[in-house]
Amino acid sequence: MKDSIIRYLSEGFGRVEGGESITLPRSLPLVVTSGYRFRKCKVLGVECILAIAVENAVHTPRRVQKQLALVESETKMPVVFATRRLQPHDKARYVALRVPLVVPGKVAYLPFAGAMQDTSRRDFVVNGSTVSAVAQQVVLAFLEHRIAAPVGAKEVAELLGYSIPAVQNSFRELEYFGIGERNKRKSSRAFEFVFSDVGRRLWEKARPFLASPVRKVVGLATQPHKGCVVAGVDALAALGRLNDQPPTVFATAFDGFAKRGFDVVSTIGAPHLLQLWSYAPQRLGGDSGMDVLSLVLSLADERDDRVQIEIDRILEGFKW
Repeated sequence: MKDSIIRYLSEGFGRVEGGESITLPRSLPLVVTSGYRFRKCKVLGVECILAIAVENAVHTPRRVQKQLALVESETKMPVVFATRRLQPHDKARYVALRVPLVVPGKVAYLPFAGAMQDTSRRDFVVNGSTVSAVAQQVVLAFLEHRIAAPVGAKEVAELLGYSIPAVQNSFRELEYFGIGERNKRKSSRAFEFVFSDVGRRLWEKARPFLASPVRKVVGLATQPHKGCVVAGVDALAALGRLNDQPPTVFATAFDGFAKRGFDVVSTIGAPHLLQLWSYAPQRLGGDSGMDVLSLVLSLADERDDRVQIEIDRILEGFKW
């Protein structure tokens, strides 16, 4: 089954490296180590573990979520549940739980890489779910005038740094949510994407399906520099009229964080906080920092009325 999984992922997301067997720590429960066959690979540049289901083991969405969380905690790598078959209603449950999933020939859902594909021709995203990181950046790039519609996958891939197949999948995803549609270019067989609206109207239409890019927050003993940008309320203060204090909140991409040697401490009482984002925060903002709309999304859970007032003011003045 490993070969069919690798082949399916390669068809959708480009070359997949590895696939070798991996030995897990003995501290993991027997029900976990005996219920799957584990393989290590790299998809879209992200190292991950394939947890290939053993046929006679019991696998339900909640059980799989808990078991794979144990493996991820021990290995510090995202874990993808792989199985030969899946009940149609379970597909939506795995996506709603954000459990990485691959069913060869049917569906691949990789939230840690901001990618998904569905070749079963059935809807698999539940109502109220959010789009992937790739699809979200496509919308923001258009709203912030980094791309113009109609736009092709190659142009977006060059801007965002993803593979063309990953961008093509994001086009399908945005079409599913009614944010736009794919049209075939007259000069080739390639598809281009056209948004269903523009400016503030598109923002309001897409907003329910856009998520905070912040996946996790860690404490730091010292102020970070390379690859990090000022984030959170500190970044908002730099744009508006909030109290301007020395920055204590920063952001960087989640991928590769563990290998960069940050001096991590508890968030309680930490002199600095580091947000780990599902995509590079400066990808759309450039060297000056993160883009405005990603900043707004990252503050979605901020309850301070002053912050929300400032966000409203910034959106009113945004050049839609």
